[in-house]
Amino acid sequence: MGAGLKHYDATGGTQITAKAFADGYAGVAQTAEKFFIENIGDRALVDCECRITQSGSSDGSTMVRIGADTATVVPPYGFAAVVSPTGGGGTWGATGTYYYRATALNGQGETTGCLEVSAVVDEATKKVTLTWTKPSGATGYKIYRSTSQGVYTTPVLRATLGDVATYDDTGGAVGAGAPPAANTTGGAAPAYGTPPALGLGPLTIGSLAMGKQWVYWANRVIGAGTAEAGNPRTATLEFVET
Repeated sequence: MGAGLKHYDATGGTQITAKAFADGYAGVAQTAEKFFIENIGDRALVDCECRITQSGSSDGSTMVRIGADTATVVPPYGFAAVVSPTGGGGTWGATGTYYYRATALNGQGETTGCLEVSAVVDEATKKVTLTWTKPSGATGYKIYRSTSQGVYTTPVLRATLGDVATYDDTGGAVGAGAPPAANTTGGAAPAYGTPPALGLGPLTIGSLAMGKQWVYWANRVIGAGTAEAGNPRTATLEFVET
């Protein structure tokens, strides 16, 4: 598949392909909004930047401002499952395929679920070992297990963990809970946090591992004295490997 990005709104859970800001007037402040991108490809993206690739106008006005978020915790990434015939308790209850997602926690809230992994449990399998890369700022994690691909409806909570990067699932029941629909680690609705200082960019993303998210804010800023005539109200953000 190669490189691939998925774009989410301020919740971190709803995919978008475009964003329309409210109509504004020159010199009147607009409201910045938060967005997530996630690497859904099968390779890491290296030395990435976020650029405004279509901006400006007949008088040189640039109406989009962007800034990287530094407060929000992103979901775990590099999530993997390995089965083992030893070390488990043999309490699975049923053979078949089990599906997993993990979330990260901080003092404010919980992320949305990471990219899903699966493991086939049969008579010989006694343990599923899950591993992940810890995102910056996380203080704990939750593991969710489902018997249906992509479906995580309570009860699917398997474990609540501290600052670790591995978990052995040896079977047993799941409890009440499901991955949240919104990432609340940077703040709650409606804004889900406070925007940083915004500028013209480009913004340095750096390396974006498989399954890793990156968070930014954007706003449409119409400078005082900007003429209406001849000034387009659209811009395109591009995420590129430099």
